[in-house]
Amino acid sequence: MATGVQHWHGYGPWTGPDETFLMKNDFVRQPEHPGFISSEVPPVATGNYLLRRRQTTRQTTWTEVDEAMAWLVMNYESRPPNPILTYEPLQAKVEHSRDGLLNGADAVWHYALAGWSVLVMAVICCPHRHHTTTPCPLPPN
Repeated sequence: MATGVQHWHGYGPWTGPDETFLMKNDFVRQPEHPGFISSEVPPVATGNYLLRRRQTTRQTTWTEVDEAMAWLVMNYESRPPNPILTYEPLQAKVEHSRDGLLNGADAVWHYALAGWSVLVMAVICCPHRHHTTTPCPLPPN
């Protein structure tokens, strides 16, 4: 690991068709696919976001969990879910994700937008407890 300091990296938001997440399309969402590293399509395994070094930025690298949560909420509020669908309340989503991040679980928010495309954004724990050989793509300052 490049760093042992717990921190988080944000990826997305990505928008696209829900069909992207059908099992028959999983091959393009795996590191073995030739275009995986440059693709912005969410990976099957969340820890594989850390392989996308060029998509990791200082602006979306945090050492404070509340900054990561603010990024998720800001993006959620700017592109809210389709209003005809029912999702858990935002506050419950925030509490669940914050607790998960503090305990080593990635936070992935995936929901339908009006018009039926989907939005996916993720905050990934680093170092990652399941991808222990993946180095940090951008250690925090």
